[in-house]
Amino acid sequence: MLLLQNRGGSSLVRPLVSVVIPHYERPSLLADTIASVRASSDQRFEIIVVDDGSKGLDWKAARSLADDSTLVLQRVDGIKGPSRCRNLGLERALGEFVIFLDSDDLMAPWCLANRLSQVQSHPDADLWISPVLLFRDQPGDMDVLWNLMADGRDDVERFAQSDPPWHTSSPIWRTSAIRSIGGFNEAVFYGDDADLHLRALVSRFRVQRFPLALPDMFVRRSDAARITNSLTAGWVESRRARLREGTRFLKDHADRGELMSLWEGQYFMEAEFLLFNHNPAEASVRLVLQEWIADFSPSRWLAAKVGIYFSVALSAQ
Repeated sequence: MLLLQNRGGSSLVRPLVSVVIPHYERPSLLADTIASVRASSDQRFEIIVVDDGSKGLDWKAARSLADDSTLVLQRVDGIKGPSRCRNLGLERALGEFVIFLDSDDLMAPWCLANRLSQVQSHPDADLWISPVLLFRDQPGDMDVLWNLMADGRDDVERFAQSDPPWHTSSPIWRTSAIRSIGGFNEAVFYGDDADLHLRALVSRFRVQRFPLALPDMFVRRSDAARITNSLTAGWVESRRARLREGTRFLKDHADRGELMSLWEGQYFMEAEFLLFNHNPAEASVRLVLQEWIADFSPSRWLAAKVGIYFSVALSAQ
């Protein structure tokens, strides 16, 4: 691991919460995110920004945000992606607890106080989950939660069906707990948070959910291009990696047969989505279909049906 680091000063007080933020070439949004954390009513935090190789003025601007509470690192080890950045931040975290923000998320001033109160009320848990609210330009311009937790459905099953009940920034984690499962899977770009949360649940982490709490984090949802909504080869590959890694983990660890059935259904729907929304001649799209057949050994009838879909889509090119 090679890191360049910059901190504006040094704090004499060990932080209680480490706030880890991956960043790549959007320093103005990062500045807003950091400002929202610094405005917290509870000041027992450190901020760790891990930059994913920004260049020129973008890196200079990000580096200038360092101060006594904020460590700014740059990943220079050749391994790219937000999961890698989050894991590097997790390695450096001094706090007993850790929260992960994206570099365009905003933290409410009451967030840390509320979450630490939840920790105190349920001290035996490994992670504590709070609602988060979506926004476009300013918090409050959308009255939409990331997802609903209080609907009675099983959390593990929802993650297996790609209906994640909570977001990357929803939990506050016990640092030792998330380290025990290796943090984020660095092979996964798309769905990296869902991959992490599914592994934590299957590993029987103790989870406390607060579905009726006041939302304390704001997650940006703009029309800007991003890997999760851009029909690029990298986007397809990231989705394939998520399916491959999830299948491997569930086969090795899940003791509930219905989870694999739910996952298989999601896998097929993902393959079908990629087939009809992307160039099916792409190697990654072909691999999604081939790996689904290899992993789940569907009936000959269903495998043949997939082959017909694939042939029809190719002939339309």
